[in-house]
Amino acid sequence: MEYSTVTSWVRMIWDALKVDGIDADALFREVGLDPRLLTDPDARYGMQKTVKLWVLAVDRTGDPCFGLTVAAQWHPTTWHALGYAWLASGTLEEALNRLVRYSSMITTAGAFLLEERSSDFRLTVRAQQSEMPRPDAVEDAVLANIVHMCRVTYGADLNPLRVGFSHLGRGCRGKRREYFGSPVEYGCVASGIDFDKDSLRKPLPSANAALAHANDRIIAEYLPRLELGTMESRVKTVLVSLLPSGEATEESLAASMNLSRSSLQRRLREEGTTYRAVLQEVRCELAENMLLDGRKTLNEVSFLLGFADLSAFSRAFKRWTGMAPSNYSESALGIEATPH
Repeated sequence: MEYSTVTSWVRMIWDALKVDGIDADALFREVGLDPRLLTDPDARYGMQKTVKLWVLAVDRTGDPCFGLTVAAQWHPTTWHALGYAWLASGTLEEALNRLVRYSSMITTAGAFLLEERSSDFRLTVRAQQSEMPRPDAVEDAVLANIVHMCRVTYGADLNPLRVGFSHLGRGCRGKRREYFGSPVEYGCVASGIDFDKDSLRKPLPSANAALAHANDRIIAEYLPRLELGTMESRVKTVLVSLLPSGEATEESLAASMNLSRSSLQRRLREEGTTYRAVLQEVRCELAENMLLDGRKTLNEVSFLLGFADLSAFSRAFKRWTGMAPSNYSESALGIEATPH
């Protein structure tokens, strides 16, 4: 499977090359990328050629900090509808969870995991394996882009607790430390960012629940076109039909797809996910949509999602979203719940 990235994100490389006085169009064509696609919001570039572009761009600029220059070119449209959904999120925790859920809209070459720990949150970047080595600038740009977006919504004074890179930090160490304003570590098992809980849960002044969910719907319409033919998309389709029966187990799912359980696990693992992760994502998305629609009772929603009873659904939904399902639609739309 050829991994891909939305061209609006690669546009930042084009802009950074222009900053350095380099003919960006010529460099794009040199690696086989059509620069005219940069203005098409739905166009995507294959990752092999995009990585070649990164390698050539770093070489031509001679700038070990080129990834930070790229991240500085960010614009809300860089992340398509996800950028606007992020800007309208109620908290940074909500925004980062959107990134985790919808990152494939930006790139299928990696995924994100947000973990709540005892004293902080950790956002981990999980890059897909590739035979082609990627320059350090790619990792720099991804982490710097995320921190930049956090500062756009939270405030310029936001600094992570820690930033970790899987690369060894050849050159540019001083500028990285200055940019992130926090301790920076190198040679980590996985790259990621640690945030304090108060910062991620502080209400954001730019919050607009209706706008955020409008862009969520745009993403939801986009992803099936992107995921067509992937194992994850096929699993999601089958799960929707299996959930009401209460038989959406890994074994029954594999059988309905004419696969062995081990084959299903392997193919999902190759796409960077698992049965449990896809099941939770499908249940959460369906629950949110049905609750916002408002035409089904909580018992009906619980049944359609394959839960044994309403209490099991309520516990799961609160774990996913941090609130009870009975309060979700009012909170999501910014409506104050009526006291009981």
